[in-house]
Amino acid sequence: MDMSFWNDRRYRYGILGGIVLILTVLAFWIRILPFPDLAGTGDMIAGPDAWYNLRLIEAALANNFGFIHFEPMTLYPTGQDIVWGPLFTWIAAAVAAVAGAATRPEVIDAAGWVPALMGAAMVPVMYWFGARIGNWKTGLVSALFIAVIGGQYLSRSLYGHLDHHIAETLFSTLFCLLYVVALYALKDHKIDFKEYATLKIPVLYGIICGIAYLLSLLTMSTMVVFGLFVALFTLIQFIIDHRAGKPTEYLLVLNVIAFTIVVIGMLIYGVQDTSFSFVSYSLGVLCAHIGLIIGTIVLYAISKILAKKSMPWYYFPAALAAIVIVGVGIVAIALPTLFSSAMGSLSMFFSQGAAQSTIAEMASWSMEGAFNSYNWGILLAAGGFIYLLYRVWKHEEPGALFVLIWSILMIFATIQHVRWEYYVAANIALLAAVAVGWTIDFAQKDLLKIVGKQESKTSDETPAKKGKKTAAKAATGPDWIKVGVFAIVAVIAIAFVATSAAAAVQTGSNYGKYGGTEKDWISETTWMLNGTPETGVDYLTIYEKDGFVYPEESYGVMSWWDYGHYITTIAERIPNSNPFQSGVAGEYGAAAVLTSTNESAVMEKLDYLGTRYVMTDYQMAGGKFGAMAIWNDSVAQLSPYFYTMLQNSNGQLSYVQAYTPEYYNTLTVRLQNFDGSMTSPGDVAYVETDSSGGYGYPVITNMKAYTNAADAWAAADQYNSVTASATKHAYVVANPSSVTKGYLPSVTVPALQHFRLVHESPTYVMTNGQAASQPIEGGNAWVKSFEYVPGAVIKGDGIIEVNVVTNNGRTFTYRQESVDGQFIVPYSTSGSSYDVKTTGPYTIVGTGKTFEVSEEAVMNGLSIN
Repeated sequence: MDMSFWNDRRYRYGILGGIVLILTVLAFWIRILPFPDLAGTGDMIAGPDAWYNLRLIEAALANNFGFIHFEPMTLYPTGQDIVWGPLFTWIAAAVAAVAGAATRPEVIDAAGWVPALMGAAMVPVMYWFGARIGNWKTGLVSALFIAVIGGQYLSRSLYGHLDHHIAETLFSTLFCLLYVVALYALKDHKIDFKEYATLKIPVLYGIICGIAYLLSLLTMSTMVVFGLFVALFTLIQFIIDHRAGKPTEYLLVLNVIAFTIVVIGMLIYGVQDTSFSFVSYSLGVLCAHIGLIIGTIVLYAISKILAKKSMPWYYFPAALAAIVIVGVGIVAIALPTLFSSAMGSLSMFFSQGAAQSTIAEMASWSMEGAFNSYNWGILLAAGGFIYLLYRVWKHEEPGALFVLIWSILMIFATIQHVRWEYYVAANIALLAAVAVGWTIDFAQKDLLKIVGKQESKTSDETPAKKGKKTAAKAATGPDWIKVGVFAIVAVIAIAFVATSAAAAVQTGSNYGKYGGTEKDWISETTWMLNGTPETGVDYLTIYEKDGFVYPEESYGVMSWWDYGHYITTIAERIPNSNPFQSGVAGEYGAAAVLTSTNESAVMEKLDYLGTRYVMTDYQMAGGKFGAMAIWNDSVAQLSPYFYTMLQNSNGQLSYVQAYTPEYYNTLTVRLQNFDGSMTSPGDVAYVETDSSGGYGYPVITNMKAYTNAADAWAAADQYNSVTASATKHAYVVANPSSVTKGYLPSVTVPALQHFRLVHESPTYVMTNGQAASQPIEGGNAWVKSFEYVPGAVIKGDGIIEVNVVTNNGRTFTYRQESVDGQFIVPYSTSGSSYDVKTTGPYTIVGTGKTFEVSEEAVMNGLSIN
C-alpha cells in the first residue's frame, strides 16, 4: 500500500484531526449518558456542591454576571467569604443565558452540559500534549486514554455534575501543556536583552502561559499549587542548565512574563482576603506569585554572577540552599504568623489529619481506589515515567522534567487527598501514552517487516563471507524481542482501554439513575422554604461584606455540614455549618452541638449561634455519626460512643461494635431516633469481657440476653464491683429481638424539653436498611426538622405525655419526666401552624390531670399553672 500521502501535511493533519474529533465525540457521548434520566427533573449528580454552584449561577444571572464574594446565606451568624473562583460560574451562567433558561429546572438542564463539554475538550488538549511530549502516535493514544479513563475524573465531567472540578482539570492541564510547549520552543532560542527581536517569541509564550494559568486560578484559588510545581521545576532546571553552561534567559523571560500576567489579573480581580492562606484569593496567593517572579530573577542573577566568576557549578546549589535556609529562618522568627499560615495552607495540599479523613474528598487515596479508577493505566504510566526520566537524564529535556515534577507532586497530593484524583487522570493518561508511543517507535520497523511493508535485504544481495550467511539473514529479519515488548504493552493498553471504556459507559448510565440528590432532602428543604419564616436575607441579592448586618428576623438552621448547601439553595435558609467545612469544629461547631449529651449545653450553643431549627437524618445517627464524633474530639474520636469488642466465632476473632449510653444521649440520636421523647430501653445483652489477651480490644467471654434492661444493668454493676479487675469488665448493650425494635436504647433516655418535631420526610428507614414510602412500625423518617423553642412550663411531678401525629400520619407519644417539680414542654395543643400536631391535651400519667398548652406559651416560655 502506498503511504506517500502521509508525507503531505494536509492529508496527515486531516486524518489526525478526524480521529481526534471522533475521540472527542466518544468522550462527549459517554459524558451525556445521564442526560435522559436527569433532563427536566431539576436534579443534579454532584451532591451538595452542585447545589451551591447552582446558587452562584442563579445569582450571576440575576446580577449581570456578578459573583458572590461574601455569602450571608451560609454560616450563620457571621456569613462567609467564598473561596471558589468565578470562571466556572460565568461559563455556566453564559450557557444558561444563551439557552434562554428562565426557571430553575431550565437553568439546571442548560448548565448541566458544561461539565460534559469540558470533559470532551480535554481530548484535543491531551492529543496536543502527547504529540508535543512524544509524537502524533503518542498524541492519539493520549487522546484515546483521556476519552475513556474513569475514576473521579469521569464522574466529575458527566452531564449534570454541576461543579467546577472538571474546569480545574481542563484549565490546569491546558496551562501545563502550554508551559511545556513554551519550554521546547524556547530552550534553544537565543535571547539577547539588547535585541528586541529576540524577545518577541519568548514574551508571546509568556503571555499565553500567563493567560492559561490565570484562567485556572480564576476557576479555583488552589491553582496556586501549580505555581509550586513551576517553582520547583525552575529551581531544578536552573541547576541543570548552570551545570551544563547553558543559557537560562528562556526561563527568566517565560516565568517573569507569565506570572506578571497572573499578578496583574489578580489585582484586577481583587484580593478578597488579607490573610496568607493558599485556599482563597488572598494576599498570600498574590505574594506567592510575586515571589515566584522574584525567585526566578534571583536564580538568574546568582547563576550569572557565579558563571562570570568561573566558580565551580556546585557553588550554585550551595548558594541557593544557604539562601533558602536563612530566608525561611528569618520569616519563621520575624513573621511567625505568616510562616505558620503558609505552612498550614501547604499542609492542606500535602498532609492528612483525623478530621480531614472523615471528608470523602480529603481522605487518602488507597491502592484499591487507584486501581479501580485507572487499573492497567497505572502500569503503563509507570513505564512512561521511567522513559521520561531516562530522557531527562540523557538529553536534559526541560519539558520532560516539568511533566515529571508535575506528575510526582500531583500523585503525592492524590495519595494524601483523593480529591486530586480528578487532576491526576491527565498525568496517568499522558504517562501511559508516552509508554505506548515509545513502544510503537521502538518496534515499528520490526512490525513493518512482519506485515511485509518493509523489504529485507538478504545475503543473496550482498555476498557474505563463509560462515556469516546465517547471521546476516538473522540481522535483517524482525527483532522478536522488540516485537514481544510491543505485544505485551499493546495487550496492557487494550486491557486499559477496554476496562476503562466499559466502566465509563456503566458509570455514565448509572449516575443518572442513582447518582442524584437524596429525594428526602429535596422534599424536606422544599418544605422548609414554604413552611418556615423568611430570614430577611434576599436569596438573589449580592451583599457586600462591609457594613452587612443580619436583619432581626434572621436565624440559623443547624445540621451536619454535608447538608448546608441544600439548606441554602433549596430552602433559602441559612445553615450554621456547610460543605466548606465551616462551622463544624470548635466549641460552637456543629460537631460539638450534635454530639452533645447535655441539653443545657446545647441550648447555650444554639443561643450563641442564633439557631431556630435543627435538621437530622438517619445517616447522622448512623453512618455519619463517627465523622461527627471525630470532628468533635480528634483524640477520643469514637470511644465515648462505641464499644469495640472481639467475638470468638469458630476459633476466629472478629470485631463487634455496640453503642454506649452516651451515644443514645446525644442530641442527634435523641432527635432522630426518639423524636426528643423520653425513651425506655428495649431488649439488651449483658456482656462480660476480658482484655488480658493483648489483642488491643476486650474479648467477649460471656453474653446473656435480657428483656428487662434494669436486671442487666444490675448484673453488670455487681460483676464490675465484685471482680474489680483492670482486664475484666461487664457491659450492657442494645440487643433488639426484632427489626421493629432496632432503634431502642440500652438505657432510659430523658426527653428533650426545648425541641419539637415540625416536619419529616416521606421515606421511612429500618435498622436493616429496609425503606418504605409510608410510616412503618419501627421505621424512622429519613429526614426530620425540629424547632428549638423556649417551651411552656407545667408544674407537677411524675411523667407527662401527649400524643402527636406527624405530617405523614405517623403517631408517637411525647413523654417527659418532671425535674424539680415541673415540666417544660415543646408542643402546643392549639395554635400551631405546622403540620405536626398534638391530638389531645397533655396528661400527667396516673393522675388524670390534663393541660392545654397554647402556641404563645410554647414560644414565650409561659407557665400554664
